[in-house]
Formats: sequence, structure tokens, C-alpha cells
Amino acid sequence: MPTSVPLLPRVVAVLVFAGVVTGIGAVARIRYLPEGETLPGLRIDGEAIADGADLRATVELRVAELRARKVRLVAGSAEQAGWPTAARPLAELTLGDLGLEVDVDAVVERARAVGHTGDLLTRVELADRARRGEIDVPLLPRINPSVVVARLEPLKEEEDVAPVSARLDLEHHTVIGEKDGRYLDLDAAATLLQHVAETQSYVNEPVTTIGVPTAPFTPRISSAFLKSIAISEVLSTFETTFGRNGGQANRARNVEVAASRINGVVLYPGDVVSFNAVVGARSEENGFHKAGEIFKGEMIEGVGGGTCQVASTFYAAAFFGGLDVVERLPHSRPSAYIPLGLDATVVYPSVDLKLKNPHPFPIVVHAFIDGNKVKVELLGREKPVVVSFGKEVLGTFPFARKVVEDGSVTAPKVKQRGIKGVQLRRSRVLAYADGQRRVETSMDMYPPTTEIYRVPPGYNPDELPPVGEDPNASVDGAKKPDANPQQG
Repeated sequence: MPTSVPLLPRVVAVLVFAGVVTGIGAVARIRYLPEGETLPGLRIDGEAIADGADLRATVELRVAELRARKVRLVAGSAEQAGWPTAARPLAELTLGDLGLEVDVDAVVERARAVGHTGDLLTRVELADRARRGEIDVPLLPRINPSVVVARLEPLKEEEDVAPVSARLDLEHHTVIGEKDGRYLDLDAAATLLQHVAETQSYVNEPVTTIGVPTAPFTPRISSAFLKSIAISEVLSTFETTFGRNGGQANRARNVEVAASRINGVVLYPGDVVSFNAVVGARSEENGFHKAGEIFKGEMIEGVGGGTCQVASTFYAAAFFGGLDVVERLPHSRPSAYIPLGLDATVVYPSVDLKLKNPHPFPIVVHAFIDGNKVKVELLGREKPVVVSFGKEVLGTFPFARKVVEDGSVTAPKVKQRGIKGVQLRRSRVLAYADGQRRVETSMDMYPPTTEIYRVPPGYNPDELPPVGEDPNASVDGAKKPDANPQQG
């Protein structure tokens, strides 16, 4: 009679035999896994590869979904809630818009390599983990910082705030303190977007909000510095006269506003000052009023008329103070308040006056109103140069006449006197204290100013006096106008 085998050892033997068979099957499947096929259950960026799905198509789909992910950008962050622009919406874009890039070929190659390298036991273990959904091949996305900067750079025009340097209040012998500026930190924004791309590619929320950090930066000129500079010498001074009566009241206020903005400005050695940047927009919100100004050679009403007189006075003072002229444009017609060749026109923000301090010490601009005069002084440690100005008229050009029918007049009226055009050669001679001498020459061109008549409807222009010969005509009621009326 055969000896019976106990039940428990028999069960164990069966289980071991079954495991061996299963293991052999798994080994066989791994050993003979065709080249290029992926392990069953493998995941791509958190998503399992569907049975029979094409690997490249799966990767490209995941990349497309990630690139389409929406990101809402706001100014500032939770830590910067004190900023005026904190949490203010800036834009809503996709990660694709912001330069998200994925190397699809590399992802496919990594996915296909899983389970095809290493020893047999290692590959068996990987296959088992893949079946359990434990192996995920990442996309390794990259945010291109240059794309982020290009897309977000326009936002800086509205969001960035320039610092304001400290200024001297020369009338009250005190210092007006500086103010820090701030700017959108686009490099930090690119880093945050990279984090979103790497860690939130399959979060269910429809839009991810990103606070674009703002960073402060300080002005170059501090209150402490101003208290230490020397301004005992007047390098140069220039003054022009303006009217206050009647229709000149608003223009006079604009002159006062513009002069107050440049008063106390300090230029380090090598610094360039922009008139437009210092004075700001010619708008009512910025303190300016409606007044006469030149537009395309004609006098019209606009906000900020009179600002050009301050720019011209500032330019003339800088001219005689030996400052370098970086940018300057003459008016489109001569100005009554300043000699030909010493004027400067400004139009915010496109036409500017920019001056550079070439001297080895700081210069302070002192601009002030004295009755009906605006005066600009340049103050510094010493007077290093004596400047002389010369000009030569190379030619003149006749003006034309323009006739405009106007139902509000019953007889011909001169709206604008014609002025001949002028071509001017300018020279500046700079004689320095050390004996050096420099001569600069340039050309100014003042186009002819059109003579404009207002006439009743149906009036025959041939009955008007010859062009330029109308000594008794009125300009909107004023007798015998100046040939060079005041302008913006």
C-alpha cells in the first residue's frame, strides 16, 4: 500500500508549480517581446496607452493637450498683494502660446526602450510594474523663455512703472524724495510656467492662474546724493517771454506745468535726459490744458500748447551750457519767442528732446517762472566751457495760399499769415577752460507756412489781394498779426 502525501505539502507543491509556469510564461513573453513594441500597461504622461494604439499618435495627442492648457496671467503674486497692480488680469493664453516644446521623438524612443534593456529578471520586473500602471514615461516639456518674453513684453508697456529720481526743490532749498519703480519679471514668469508644464499637465482645472512677479528697482539719484552735490556755479541760462492775457491764459498754465516738471532734474556725468519722459503725456489728466499749438504747419487747439516753449528754452540753455544734443527737431515754422535755430519741438511720445551731460560733474536743471518769462538755468560745480552761436540763412522759399469757404464769415479773413520757408546753417563753438576748442555745424529747415484765408461760400478767390500783401487784414479779429505768431 503506497504511502499517502500529506495535504499541505501537496497544496504548496501545486502552487509553486503554478508560479513557475506563470513565471516561465512571463519570461517567455519578455524574452520574445518584438523590437519596438511597448510593454502592456505602459503610461505616457499619466495616460495609459490604449490597446492597439499607435505610440507616436498617443504621445502627440498628450503634447497637443498640454499645449492647449490655458493659463491666466495676473500681475503680482500673493506675496506682493501690496502692489497697486496685484492680481490684476494681464492675459489668458495657452502653454503653446507661451512656447511649450516637447521632443516627441525622444519620448517615443524612451517609451520603446522600457523593457528592452537590462537582464532578464529586470525586464520581467518592469513588465510586471507596467501591467500594474506603475511606469509612466514623462513628456519632459520645456517652456522656451525667449517666447515667453516675446509674448509678454507688450504687457510691460502698461505694467512697468519707471522709478523717479530725487529732485532738488531750489525755491524751498529742500529735496523731493525719490520713488522706486517696478517691473514685470518675465524671467520669473518663465520659471513659473515651466513648473506648471511639468507638474500640472493633467490637472482637471480648466485654467491655471499664474501671478507674474513684479520686482522693484531704485532710481539712480537718491535724496542722500542730492544733499552732497555742488551747484554753486551757473553754467548757462536762457529765458523766453510768453503771454497771459485773453486766449493765452491756458497756454501760460501749460508753460508753468512743463517748467515745474523739469525743475530740479539732475543729470549725472554721461546721463541722458528725455523731455517727454520727465514732463509726461500732454493730457488733462497730467495737468495740461487746451491751448493753441502747431499741427502740420497750422495753428489748432490741442492739449498742452505751450510745452514746446519750455522745451525750446531748455534746449537753448543746454546749447549754451555745452551739453551734447542727442535728439532735437526744429519747429515746422519760426517761433516768435526764440531766435531761429534755438527752438525745439516736442510731441508726446514720438518727437522728443534728449540731452546728455558730457561734463565730469552732476548738473541740476533750474526752471522757473518770473512774471511773463520762463527761465532755465543749468547749475553745477564749475563752468567748464564758453559757447557761442552763429547762423547763416542759405535760402528762403515762398509760401502758398489756401482758401477755405466758411459760412460764419461775411468777408474774407486771414486765418493764418504766410511765412517764407528758411534753410539755416547753424554753428556752435565750444571753448573749454583747458584751451581746447570744438566747432559743431548743422542744418535747420523751416518749411514755408501756408497763408490761409477764410471766405464766404461762393467767394471768388481771384478777388483776394496778392499773396502776402494784405497789411490791413485781420486774423480772427486782431489787426496786423505778427509774421511769427507764438506757437506750441
